[in-house]
Amino acid sequence: MKEVDQRIRKFVYRVRGRLREQKIVDDLLMAAGIGLGIGVILSLISLFVSFYYAVPLAAGIVVFSFITGIIMGIKRTPAPMEAALLADAKGHKEKLSTAFYLKGKDDAFSMLQKKDAVAIAESFRIRKEFPLQLPVKRALIVFGLAALFTISSLLRTPAREYAVAKHDVKKEIKEEIAKLEKVEKSIKEKKEISENESAEIKEQLELAKKELSEAESKKELKKAKDRLTKKMEMASEKTENKTLSKTLSEAAQERKEQDASKQKELVKEAEEAMKKAEKGSRKEKKEAYKKLAELAQTLDDASLQKAAEAYQQSDYSDSDYAAVKSALSETLASMEGKNTDLANNNSSKNTSQNNNQNTSSSQNTSQNGTNQNNNNQNKNNGGNNSRNGDQQGNSGQNSNNGQGQGKQPGAQGSQGSNGGNGSGPGWNRGGKEGREGARKTNENITVPDGETGNDENLTGKANGNQTSTKEKSNQSKTWSGNKVDYGQVSGKYKDKAYKKVDGSDYPGKLKDKIRNYFDGLN
Repeated sequence: MKEVDQRIRKFVYRVRGRLREQKIVDDLLMAAGIGLGIGVILSLISLFVSFYYAVPLAAGIVVFSFITGIIMGIKRTPAPMEAALLADAKGHKEKLSTAFYLKGKDDAFSMLQKKDAVAIAESFRIRKEFPLQLPVKRALIVFGLAALFTISSLLRTPAREYAVAKHDVKKEIKEEIAKLEKVEKSIKEKKEISENESAEIKEQLELAKKELSEAESKKELKKAKDRLTKKMEMASEKTENKTLSKTLSEAAQERKEQDASKQKELVKEAEEAMKKAEKGSRKEKKEAYKKLAELAQTLDDASLQKAAEAYQQSDYSDSDYAAVKSALSETLASMEGKNTDLANNNSSKNTSQNNNQNTSSSQNTSQNGTNQNNNNQNKNNGGNNSRNGDQQGNSGQNSNNGQGQGKQPGAQGSQGSNGGNGSGPGWNRGGKEGREGARKTNENITVPDGETGNDENLTGKANGNQTSTKEKSNQSKTWSGNKVDYGQVSGKYKDKAYKKVDGSDYPGKLKDKIRNYFDGLN
């Protein structure tokens, strides 16, 4: 009896499984049609409206609709008794459903019904009696929507390009803000940095975050990043806290290195993609265009961007390949030139800092009167400039408190650097071809008031007069000033020129010419 019941049950469940397959097909086409319809609408909207997640969202809806259709088909599968009745509907007069209902009964009448049902089940062809039917109209609609969705998703429009670019910018902004938060945390954890300094830097970093978050394009983001790096460097030089200075300097240097590394990586990827695209497949040519466009956006290189767009629009023709390759070469040459300028600028800054340190050291030594070499130069100059000075005048040069009287006409008194008063000739005075230490002073220049600073070696007025004369001219601009030795101010002007050149946007070759000019003035 149990064996008969199992055979009937197995047959009924096989019929039920076949009916489930049909339900899944019907519900899947219905749900997929709805999902694809929504997907097509979103995809078409994204062609004209900048919405980066339109296509991914549409694809998600389509996938969800397929899954929903399968689940609905499974849930709507007929019950076992309903499947038995549907099998009886094929001309078996409820024999199968009755036998299935008599499960567990072993009376004579029930056994006869079951044996009859088993015979029917053995001859029943389920796939033939219940063939899978594909609704042609519904299927055509689904396939049409699928094709439309695929094509519309692959189309490139300005709105979609803008959406992709904006998404990339937002992603990079998040990365930059994360870097700033890291710097902020590092400053906060260091006890050597006071709370006031930490709060001030935090405020500046918050402003930088706001500026970064407002960037709408890679060009704007690049400018914001450059300004931020420059501000970090300036703050590092300005602060007197060595720990804070080091932290900001390291952060700025790290940002520069990361940007340089990213650019090198993009360049390498673009070059490799271009090599593959020369005689490669269409897919490799598309990849080359993608890498070139990404590099152009990162570098804000309009010519490379234009060449890449022409290459893509020409369906990757050989002539446009040559043009974009040439544009890439020019971009790489420009990058190399900028890197050379940066190295020269760093070298010039270091030289300028060393010169400033040496100048400061020389000034301190002169003011303190402790430099023995200057004393010896004063002694020699006094002897050369006064031929008829008596012995008492010469001894005034060698003694801090002694006095000497020079007999050279036009000679002026000078004060000893340590406070002694001598009437003999001093530094910067004497004949027309007088000497200043071991360096020649062939000419004097006029320096505007306030430019010469405090130099204890200079006394009196220019030309030995106690007054100066100002003249007006309609032919040129004039200003008041003092005549000083050229060698005293050339170094100072040279340092100023270097600083202005280093902070400018002049081309590299022009910067080199300016530096060479001031180097040749010494």
